[in-house]
Amino acid sequence: MIEDNVNFKVINVVFPHIGEKLKLFWGCPEFRPYIDSLQTDTRGGNRAGFPGVVLNALFMLTLDHDQEFPNLLQKQADKWVSTRKR
Repeated sequence: MIEDNVNFKVINVVFPHIGEKLKLFWGCPEFRPYIDSLQTDTRGGNRAGFPGVVLNALFMLTLDHDQEFPNLLQKQADKWVSTRKR
């Protein structure tokens, strides 16, 4: 349960609106894309960024999610496959 996760608690205390979305996406394929979207500036440089403790908690929460839901890990394509000669 995500509510028991110490990393979630750190994020949720400072950014409860993000905590709500993390709860919504926990255990779903949308979790990783949502985490990635938090690290991308879509406001034309107007984002202040996360405090270090929250950034670390987001990273650790991603690792926790990957460990709990390994079936949701997207296999990264080998970018060299298409360039190899047969």
